[in-house]
Amino acid sequence: MGKAVVNYINRCSSEFNILYKIDRDNVALYEDLLVKPDVIIDFSAPSSTFVALEYAVENLIPIVIATTGFSPIQEGKIEEYSEAIPIFKSSNMSYGINIFSNIASILAEKLENVDIEIIEKHHRNKADAPSGTALMIADKINKKCNEKYTYVYNRIAQTRNSSNSRNKEIGFSSVRGGNLVGEHTVLYLGENETIEITHTAHSRNIYVEGALHAAKFIITKKNGLYSMEDLV
Repeated sequence: MGKAVVNYINRCSSEFNILYKIDRDNVALYEDLLVKPDVIIDFSAPSSTFVALEYAVENLIPIVIATTGFSPIQEGKIEEYSEAIPIFKSSNMSYGINIFSNIASILAEKLENVDIEIIEKHHRNKADAPSGTALMIADKINKKCNEKYTYVYNRIAQTRNSSNSRNKEIGFSSVRGGNLVGEHTVLYLGENETIEITHTAHSRNIYVEGALHAAKFIITKKNGLYSMEDLV
């Protein structure tokens, strides 16, 4: 994703200029930056994100966090950092996937007597499972449905009491392979019919474009934690 951001800006954007490119092999570069950037875009890993956050807070620079896989404790720390600087954080920077998740939540509210399963597919090198986007979709569904669902990540050796758990679970399935950019499917499985909706990313540029929109958005904001919902 870092390379995708750089390539997109170099080829397609007249609004942005890249000052620095930092990855896991040169995070120490933050200590030597001579010119402060206007904004930081972070597509990395949780440990690297916090290096970027520390620099951002020390220098009062807004930051866009597109990294996933944070622990609950790390999520809390990000919220603390947002008291000092504007932070835009989203598990998925695609405008389309955020509209998709809104639709998914509306369907869940309307289709009360169904089981819900989320299937997500990504390239072989994606580290976290389920994806942050799959969790984002589930969270939006759960919020719309008054937090009635529990999440099931592994059904191996699970004995399910259908009378107690019916319609109260969201199950996740993760597929990793090849160079898949990203695909998310939500299934609503009823006794007599199934509804299925799918979002497929054909290019990483959808995330780049979303991140750049987020960057323009966040540099105008006061301190706080913002999300794609604020942008949409």
